[in-house]
Amino acid sequence: IILLDIESTLLDLGVADVVTATTIADAMLAIDRNRFDAAVLDLHLGRDIWTYDVAHRLKAAGVPFVFSSGTVDVAEGFSEVPLVIKPFATNQLIAALLRVTAGSQSMAAQ
Repeated sequence: IILLDIESTLLDLGVADVVTATTIADAMLAIDRNRFDAAVLDLHLGRDIWTYDVAHRLKAAGVPFVFSSGTVDVAEGFSEVPLVIKPFATNQLIAALLRVTAGSQSMAAQ
């Protein structure tokens, strides 16, 4: 439900393309096949799957991103990435995305 809410919010705000991925493999493929202006990355997929491999790929590709999570624990090396704690208000997510995309004219989310 949160994924759909984020997608809907971004589309309502005028984001042209929103790409979603629900697995690590799908996210990696999306990064390889698309050029993103920004991404929203949930720290967990399911209970035990961390998405830091995706975060490393985004970082290597130069894609600014924000973490979304119900936890406040972020791995070393990602302290500069904004963390939006669930449940969050739309304005919190937008503020975080604007912070990481400062200077960019458009946003796309994953």
